[in-house]
Amino acid sequence: MLDKISYKEAFVRCIDNVKPTDLYKSIYVENALGEFLAEDIIAKRDAPVFSNSAMDGFGFKKSENKKLKVIKTIYAGDKYEDFEIKDNECVRIMTGAKVPSGIDTVIPIEKCKEVNENYIVIPEIKKGANIRLKGEEISKGEILIKKGEEITPEIVALLSSQGIVNVKVFIKPKIAILSTGNELKEPFEAADAEEIYNVNSYAIKALLEKNNFKADIIGIIPDSLEETIKFIQNLKNKYDVIITSGGISFGDADFIYEAFLKNSLKEFFRGIMVKPGRPTMVGMMKNSLVFALPGNPLSSYLNAFALLIPTLRKISGAREYFYNYVYAKNKTEFKTNPKKDHTILGKFECGEWEVFKNYKYGSSMLTALSNSNSLVITGKREKIEKEILKVIPFDIGFCVESNFFND
Repeated sequence: MLDKISYKEAFVRCIDNVKPTDLYKSIYVENALGEFLAEDIIAKRDAPVFSNSAMDGFGFKKSENKKLKVIKTIYAGDKYEDFEIKDNECVRIMTGAKVPSGIDTVIPIEKCKEVNENYIVIPEIKKGANIRLKGEEISKGEILIKKGEEITPEIVALLSSQGIVNVKVFIKPKIAILSTGNELKEPFEAADAEEIYNVNSYAIKALLEKNNFKADIIGIIPDSLEETIKFIQNLKNKYDVIITSGGISFGDADFIYEAFLKNSLKEFFRGIMVKPGRPTMVGMMKNSLVFALPGNPLSSYLNAFALLIPTLRKISGAREYFYNYVYAKNKTEFKTNPKKDHTILGKFECGEWEVFKNYKYGSSMLTALSNSNSLVITGKREKIEKEILKVIPFDIGFCVESNFFND
């Protein structure tokens, strides 16, 4: 019998029943995009590493003098012995050039009242202007990036600025994707009028790759209990995560659940009171996490997006595995089944959200997915009013803690 838990409860059971990995590897920063750091990154040097000019201009010691003699020109990259500067003196200095210790202010060339080769005349200017002080951005020894952070292009830039070329990152799980059903054909095969293509494996693989996870498409399991048991048994020693689609309901040829039980499955749940996507099962089979998703492609994709991806991020050591969300005004009222939770597709634009086709689409209709850019997850309600909703845009990213459910 299928469970009758809420979608929120299903999410909580997924997250609470898995633990982050402690396995890591060392890789070059240039290959680290999308990985999760396995240790805190400590700043190796101050930033800026020396006080420098933020402008092309003139550096001087702030005083009452407004006419200053130009005694030297300093370019970015110049190395020189430090020197004293008098109250009536200045140096011509370029952006990024090291500021001599006696200079506390820089004025841009264009703000000077008068400029020639020998002297300048300046207006009143605030002491300390246009100087980037040593260590004002980063202090040597401070935590620069926290353990579990996902490495982005921006973080690559920060690591490179510190001269860090190798980082320790968590080893991500080895993932297998397979589908069930004698009626399935691969997209590269010919299919007759009574056969359908294996959409789920390719859609889920693409979703995983978008989220920086690699996966192997293993193939299609025939509708045979004995063959399914053997197939699963062979996989559980090779993969950390096994994702299936189809065969989890109560049909005569739905063997996946029994095959997993025969292979020592301990389930977190089997069945969610949600539209679409009720026939979903998640559990552990020895050391392998199992996600058995529905056969209908829309249901399969939505549960992979909302439940699978956050779970994979947690077991991969990510600090952030809860979806971010935005608040948006719902443009159109529509009815929902008050006996179920709902994962609802729509378009988010300019602070407003609109449901796809008034929520009148089926669990196999992929046009609902391709014409949407966001998801709303609601509890048991009869109607969604023109109200403010929590919306999860597909590309919004993750945070440390979040309640993205519209309870």
